[in-house]
Amino acid sequence: MRLSPTDRIILELLRENSRRSLTEMAAILGLSRPTVRHHIEKLQREGVIRRFTIDIEAPKTDLTAGVRAMFDVRLRRNVCGIVYSSIQHWDELVSCWSVSGSVDMRVLVEAADQSIIERLRDRLARHPEVASLTTTMILKTWCERISGIQERAPQDYVITRKGEPV
Repeated sequence: MRLSPTDRIILELLRENSRRSLTEMAAILGLSRPTVRHHIEKLQREGVIRRFTIDIEAPKTDLTAGVRAMFDVRLRRNVCGIVYSSIQHWDELVSCWSVSGSVDMRVLVEAADQSIIERLRDRLARHPEVASLTTTMILKTWCERISGIQERAPQDYVITRKGEPV
């Protein structure tokens, strides 16, 4: 199934808040409630929306819809925790690391399109503790694994998969 731009926006609105009303979505989209309902029912029939927690199955024809980027962040001082606390709520945040070398932090984000990546980059670059930021767009993921390395993590460290703790 090919998703229309309206379908994509509806999915993003439901991803943000799966309890959002048809009236609210219709107002945001500038459409009627019956039209929004029609789109949601179609997405349910096609199996894109499987349940309203919201669990989205990526259509086979649209596997390249997501855009990933890596932000390499240099800080003014060693305050990775402060910067992390300001971005940890981002829905687009995939991973965040404190690293050694020429940068202090590496942040991996994934979004529906490049304009969202650009907005996230601008927000992070304006953080008062960020001295500089370099963006690397991910062109293709060849492999992605969880290493299995056992290490001591901070007490509040949580590994999540699709927003759910692992």
